[in-house]
Amino acid sequence: MQRTQLELLLEKTGPLRILSPIPFATPLAILFYLKGASFLALVWLGLFYIAIFSSYVQRRKLQAHGPMHDHELPAILRGRVRDIFLLGTLWGAAPWLLNAHQGTEPLILISVFIMGAISLGSAIVSTHRQTIAAFSIPAAVGMISACLWQGSAVGLVLGVCMTLFLVMTLKWTFQQADLLAQSLTVRYEKEDLARRLAQQVELVENANREKSRFLASASHDLRQPLHAISLFTSVLERSRLDPDSTQTVTRLGQSVRMLNQSLDTMLDISRLDAGAVPARKEPLRVHELFLSLHHTFSGPAQERGLQLRFRAPGERLVLSDEQLLTRLLGNLIDNAIKYTQSGGVLVAARSGLPSGRAGSVCFEVIDTGIGIATEHQQRVFDEFYQLANPQRDRAFGLGIGLSIVKRLSDLLEHPIALSSTPLRGTRFRVWVGEADGQAGPLAAPVDSGVAPSPTAEKALPRHVLVVDDEPVSREAMGSLLSACGCRVHAAGDLERAHLLLAQHPIEAVVADFRLPGTHNGLDFLLALRLSSPQVRTLLVTGETSAQRITDIRASGVPFLHKPVRAQQLLEALAG
Repeated sequence: MQRTQLELLLEKTGPLRILSPIPFATPLAILFYLKGASFLALVWLGLFYIAIFSSYVQRRKLQAHGPMHDHELPAILRGRVRDIFLLGTLWGAAPWLLNAHQGTEPLILISVFIMGAISLGSAIVSTHRQTIAAFSIPAAVGMISACLWQGSAVGLVLGVCMTLFLVMTLKWTFQQADLLAQSLTVRYEKEDLARRLAQQVELVENANREKSRFLASASHDLRQPLHAISLFTSVLERSRLDPDSTQTVTRLGQSVRMLNQSLDTMLDISRLDAGAVPARKEPLRVHELFLSLHHTFSGPAQERGLQLRFRAPGERLVLSDEQLLTRLLGNLIDNAIKYTQSGGVLVAARSGLPSGRAGSVCFEVIDTGIGIATEHQQRVFDEFYQLANPQRDRAFGLGIGLSIVKRLSDLLEHPIALSSTPLRGTRFRVWVGEADGQAGPLAAPVDSGVAPSPTAEKALPRHVLVVDDEPVSREAMGSLLSACGCRVHAAGDLERAHLLLAQHPIEAVVADFRLPGTHNGLDFLLALRLSSPQVRTLLVTGETSAQRITDIRASGVPFLHKPVRAQQLLEALAG
C-alpha cells in the first residue's frame, strides 16, 4: 500500500509538473517589481527558481534510479515531503517579499494566487496527509499573517477567509488521502484473499489429483491378488466338493464378488476424475434403454418385495452416451431400491413442457423410501456420505453411487435435481436433450470393458497362451482354463511367449498389459494380430491411467479389467 501511494505521488509530481508553477510565479514577481516593490521580488523569484529546479533535479534522479526497494520507501517519501514543504514555504513568503501587505489591492491579488496554488497543490499531493500539510499550511500561514499584519478591515476579512479556506481544504484533502488509503487496503486485502483462495484451490486440486493417483495405484495393486483369488474361487466352484466345502466356497465367491464391486466403484471414480471416460453421444431409444434397466434391476427389486415400474413416452429418442446414461440411471435405481423398505420404485420419462425444459426428456426415478432431509440433500452427492447407515452396512453400498451420478451428470451435461420428503420418498430428475434420427443398437454395460460377449454355446479354444509376469495370476488363469477343457501354455515374458507360439498350435492368447521388457501386452497383441490374424486375442489389465485406457480403447483389442470374473473370461474367449 505504501509503495502504491508513493508511486501515485511520484506520478502526480513528475518532472514536467514540477516546472508548472514557473509560468504563474514569474509574471507575478515581475508585476510587483515593476509596480514599485523592492529588489526582494526578484530575490523571491530567484529562490523560487532554485527550489523548483532543485526539486526537478531530485525528481529526475529518482526517475533514473529505477525500481524502488521496500527499505527505500520512507527515505524517498521524506525527500518528496521536504521539497513540497520548501515550495509551500516560498508561496507563504510571497506576500512579504513582494510587499503585498503594504496595500489592499496587492493583498487581494496575491491572495488569489495563493488560494489557487493551495487548491491545485493540495489536489496534486493528496496521496499522503503529510504532503498535503507540508504544502498547504506554510503557504496559507504566510498569507494569513500578511493579511492580519496589514490591519485593515479588508485584511482581517481576507485573513479569516484564508483561515477557513485552509481548514476546509485540509479537511477535504485529508478525507481524499484517507479514502485512498482505505481503498488500497481493501484492494490488497482482496488480492491477498484471492491469492490465498487460489492457493487453497490449488491445494485441493493437487489433493484431488493425488487421491485419484492413489486410487488408481491402489486399485491396480489390489486387483492383482484379487484377480487370482477370483479365478481360483471359480476353479473351486467347478470342483466336486462335499456340501460343507461347497457352502464355504460359495461364501468365498460372494465375498470376492463384493470386493470386486467395491474396486469397480473405486475404478469408476478414479477414471472419471482422471478424464479417462469419454462421452460419445448418439441418438438412443428410451424404450430400449428402459428394457435394459428393467432386465438388470427387476431381480433385486423382487428380492426386496418392491414393485419396479417403467413408463416411457413412446418411441422417444434422446442424445446421450448409452453406456454412461445407463450407468447414471442405474445408480439412481440401485440407490432407490436399497433405501426403500416397502412400496416400489417408478422410473419414468417425460417429454415436452412437463419436463420443465423445452427440447428435453426428463428422466425421473421416484421411490417410496426413507427420504432425505433438506440439510442432507447437497451432501448425498459427496463421496462415502450415507444416510441411515451408521454401521456402514455393506448392503447399502459404499456411499459412492450418487457421487458417480454427479460426475456423470457433469460429463454428459445432463442437469440433475433432487426433491425429497423424509419418510415419504425421493425424486431424482435428469434432463437429457431430445434427438432426431436413428438410434444405434443397445451397447454393453459400462463396466464390462469392451470385450465381445459371444454366446455361451460357442466353443472355447483348445490351445490358449497365457502371458502374465505374475506367477499366481498366471497359475490361476491356467487352472480355470484347464478346468474348462483348454490346454494352457503359460509364459512370464514375451521371449517365452514367442517360443511357445512357434512350438504349439495356439488358437487364443490372453496377455496382461504390464510385462517385463520394453514392450507391453498391448504391443504384443497388436503385432500378433498382424502376423497371425486367425489367433484370438484378449488383453487383461488393471490399468486406470487415462492415457493408457484411451490407447487400449483406440487399439480395438478386446480387453477386460482385473479382477476378471470367470464367466467374463470364458465368454470373451469363446469362439
